[in-house]
Amino acid sequence: MAITRARHLARACAGALGIAAGAAAPAAEPPAAGLDEIVVTAQKTSELLSKVPISISVLSGDQLVEQRVQNYADLSRIVPNVSFTSFGGPGQSNIEIRGVSSQAGSATTGIYLDDVPINIINIYTAGATEPKFFDIDRVEVLRGPQGTIYGSSSMGGTLHFVSVKPDLHALSGTAHLEVGGTEGGGLNYEANSVLNVPLSDGVAALRLGALYRHDSGWIDRVNPTTGQVVDHKINDTNSSVVRATLLWKPTEALSVTPAVFLQRVSDGGNSLFGLGLPDFQSPTLVPETGRDEYGMFSLTVAYDAGFADLTSVTGFFSRQDHRIVDGTFYDSVYLGSLFDTPASDGGIGIGHGSTFASLPAPAQFFTTVNQIHQELRLSSRPAGPDDRLSWITGLYYSRGRTGLLDNEHILNFTSTFQSTFGQTPQQVLGDPFTNDLVYYANSEFVNEEKAVFGQLTYRVLPKLKASLGLRYEKSTESLAFATAGFLSASTPPSAQSIAGSATTPKASLAYEASDRTLVYASAGKGFRVGGANRPMPAALCGTSGPTGYEADSLWSYELGVKTRALSDTLALSAALFDIRWSNMQQDVVLTSCGFDYKTNTGNAESKGVELEARQKIGDHWTLSLGGNYTDAKMTGDVAALTIVKGDRIPGVPDWSIGTNVEYATRLGGDSRGYARLNGQWTGPSQGVIFRTDPDFNRQGYFVMGGSLSVERDRYSLSLFLDNALNMHKVIQRPNLALVDYGVTVRPRTVGLGANFTF
Repeated sequence: MAITRARHLARACAGALGIAAGAAAPAAEPPAAGLDEIVVTAQKTSELLSKVPISISVLSGDQLVEQRVQNYADLSRIVPNVSFTSFGGPGQSNIEIRGVSSQAGSATTGIYLDDVPINIINIYTAGATEPKFFDIDRVEVLRGPQGTIYGSSSMGGTLHFVSVKPDLHALSGTAHLEVGGTEGGGLNYEANSVLNVPLSDGVAALRLGALYRHDSGWIDRVNPTTGQVVDHKINDTNSSVVRATLLWKPTEALSVTPAVFLQRVSDGGNSLFGLGLPDFQSPTLVPETGRDEYGMFSLTVAYDAGFADLTSVTGFFSRQDHRIVDGTFYDSVYLGSLFDTPASDGGIGIGHGSTFASLPAPAQFFTTVNQIHQELRLSSRPAGPDDRLSWITGLYYSRGRTGLLDNEHILNFTSTFQSTFGQTPQQVLGDPFTNDLVYYANSEFVNEEKAVFGQLTYRVLPKLKASLGLRYEKSTESLAFATAGFLSASTPPSAQSIAGSATTPKASLAYEASDRTLVYASAGKGFRVGGANRPMPAALCGTSGPTGYEADSLWSYELGVKTRALSDTLALSAALFDIRWSNMQQDVVLTSCGFDYKTNTGNAESKGVELEARQKIGDHWTLSLGGNYTDAKMTGDVAALTIVKGDRIPGVPDWSIGTNVEYATRLGGDSRGYARLNGQWTGPSQGVIFRTDPDFNRQGYFVMGGSLSVERDRYSLSLFLDNALNMHKVIQRPNLALVDYGVTVRPRTVGLGANFTF
């Protein structure tokens, strides 16, 4: 992606400069070429996008740069039927496809870096794994359940990041520098480079890449009592990435590819602000910081056996997320309310609650993830153009451990208690509050999955193909939980294990109405195993909560069409879908005590339509349009959770539209200029299941950006503008530690990028 960044971050300044200066069009240019055909590996074999009977969006490395797609929020505004829910910082968002949205259990969207899954279970301290879009050849977004090929975490769809592969023949590289500023923030900058080195021509090559990026903060921290600003621009982030891939091809039939991906993102505070405060102010007593680190190590061995390709993928993924949040309201204010509540009403009744409610309370969340994956698959190779049968089969195994350490302190609690009451907390409350600890919990989830899968495609008629896939998997989840501290209410340690199995079929029919048009219909099943809940302190919450939650599943039905027309200058795809979701898993937070549990919330249906079109007009213009309408709703009442039939599935916008316009022109000699303008409309949605929550109704919003760039020989230069209209509407209202916050788009950002390639 760095090479494409070099070309495209620069394409437009000159385009606009040429236009502004009245630069004459070149005397002669070759006839306009058609759109390139895109090859994808969505079904773990190489196929033309226009021939795959699945609704897929593909963003090339060029397009990621041109449209300034840097994170999941950006991706959701570009790709139809992709949505996100933010909890205020890098690595703190969940991503959903086609309305299959859940904060409980296994992920509903599979995330793959090359062939290695990097998704984690849904836990409240960390969001979906979010690799930086660096040195990426393309991102494939597969909509609908992909359980046959990708497993249970692809219930709603799959994100497949495909990195740039080493070149066995050419020495090449790129260097990129970028600098800019954010309104109300400060200086942003990035430097990255990629080097491709053939170690032995045609036999071995090494590709190395490194990135460092700083994004300035634009939110101020204020004292919630006095309203005074105590810290400026707290939500700055620093990101670093190192990638290394070795390709060794000792024979024409055998290739061995070890790869390493390392990433660290540190932030000085959440990108959340108080709803009742002036714009972009955060009412936190405690400085909030985060550090999110990923490591992915893989070994891919591919062998051409003549009749089939044998592929082994071994992967190890680790993640460490260390986060400090302000738990003052969550711990101090709550404990103070217990002090002021009479014992007859369930409180402590010792008074002086306001004294303790104002003490800062940092909550430390340390999440660790370690996963191993092994897949062995065999896929057929066509014997010739008349071959009517193709197939893929494989075995899969994974084991993951997710640990969550929760340490919560109320600073100076012990000394304040002794000075107020003349006695120790142990004497009065029966707990020592050692080192001012008010709550400690250690959770360890262990997930194991074994699966066998296969898919068979047969050409029934010259223009009609039928496909049938099947996956059988067995899964287990165990949870060990231990807790201590006053707010644990002496909850005893616990351990439990949940097991389940499922068969997930998928079938499709694809009809080639012409050489350029494909019509298809498909049906597929998605499944997630149930899981265990950590117990809640019954003395505080009034209940210890359910011990676990059951499996959920869905059936998805899709009818689609793909066509290329007007001499391949127009590419169009459209799909209708209907998803029936049974026994949906969701997360429930008890506002009475702040603890949460996972449960099944009944049935839901998500149906809608999506459309994507891209057209080249003449020699200069390229237009892109994508959008969807999605009706994702509950199909029954759940009185215990105040869910009413017709309530929307949380986090799913009713509709979205994304557009991009590009103008390209020759400036003279080898120079070319580009001007681009993009806009994204995101419709309203429902954020949570509880109707009284401020995030229940989310408003729609519009974001616009653009760039001007010039490219010549090995050099390029680009001027870009993100959020050009400086839209700062509150788009989500997440609840963090029982405090409601606001989320918006990063304010207007302008910058300049330069690249050199060889």
